[in-house]
Amino acid sequence: MKIKVSYDIDIKRMSLKVMYYYLFYKFYKIAKTLKSTSLTEMKAGVVVMALETWFLFSLFNYYDLLKGQDSRREFFSFQILLPCLVILTIKWVAFVRDDTWKAYFKEFDLWSKEKNRRGTWIVLLIVALLFANLVFSGYLRSPSKFRW
Repeated sequence: MKIKVSYDIDIKRMSLKVMYYYLFYKFYKIAKTLKSTSLTEMKAGVVVMALETWFLFSLFNYYDLLKGQDSRREFFSFQILLPCLVILTIKWVAFVRDDTWKAYFKEFDLWSKEKNRRGTWIVLLIVALLFANLVFSGYLRSPSKFRW
């Protein structure tokens, strides 16, 4: 399947799908610069899945906080396996099923250094916010366990 990609994507007007590809692209480029360049796609995918998992764990923490309960979830429970299945399905649709992402990567490679630098800062901000959100939700859920 051949996809037509516009070579003038504006960072401010990117769709969620293009943002997702760009996030993967940045981690792919980081993984490619490491000494071991094998399995670069998998390494970038694992990092993006980790970010999604952080987001899901923070949602679970906020849900428990709103419900007023302190629940422990088993790994092989419906509450854990369903979101993991959704994450894996998104990965399969976006990166394994076809090579659409490669067309976007070619486009991202053509971006100016300034545009890529802004994109890098946005990705770093997203990662920092996701991590801070996870820590904050964990703190709200059980503030007595956090010792600063």
